[in-house]
Amino acid sequence: MSYVSIREVTPYRGKDMIIEERLKQVSEIMGKHGAKSVLYKVVAGDGAGRYDLQNWYSSMEEGANSFQSYGADPDYQAIMHKRSIDPVGELNGPWIGRMIHGAPKGIKPVVVHRDYHAPRKAIAKALELAPELDGLMSEIDVEMGMGVSLLNDNHEMLRVVYRFNSMTHWGQSVDKMITDERFVNLVNEAHEVGTLQSSRMLALKS
Repeated sequence: MSYVSIREVTPYRGKDMIIEERLKQVSEIMGKHGAKSVLYKVVAGDGAGRYDLQNWYSSMEEGANSFQSYGADPDYQAIMHKRSIDPVGELNGPWIGRMIHGAPKGIKPVVVHRDYHAPRKAIAKALELAPELDGLMSEIDVEMGMGVSLLNDNHEMLRVVYRFNSMTHWGQSVDKMITDERFVNLVNEAHEVGTLQSSRMLALKS
């Protein structure tokens, strides 16, 4: 099982560079306290322009211990104090999700999210489709996974995640995916499980 804590940060106008630098510092601190911490920027689709700070853990106990540990770090506290007196963006989160299929094997430079509204009773059907989709994606060297909310304001979100080796690899893969009848049929089946509500592309920043 794999868990992720996500902070979504939208910079105020003209504050992108400042907020990116602060988030990189925070990510580095979190990494020293047991988190596999990574910073992405949403470069296309829903939420374009925001930053996603993701902390990955193998268990909730590991995540809870890390949260307490970096929260007590003086360097982390100093950045939080700076944020309180000089805010440069809007923070949403952290919210916590868990991967139900396809935990990440490593950090990929380009990631695509497709978020579906799917009642919990539909998750079993989604998991039935996952191995076939995984197999198709492996043919073009794309990692895929599925995640659901654990602590969030939306507990009927099913997130399908695609992980690419580069922006060029993403473009090449999409060209193949949209012309592959097997993939198109799987997508149509997925729409019977849930309704696609949003999608986005994220590019690695740290």
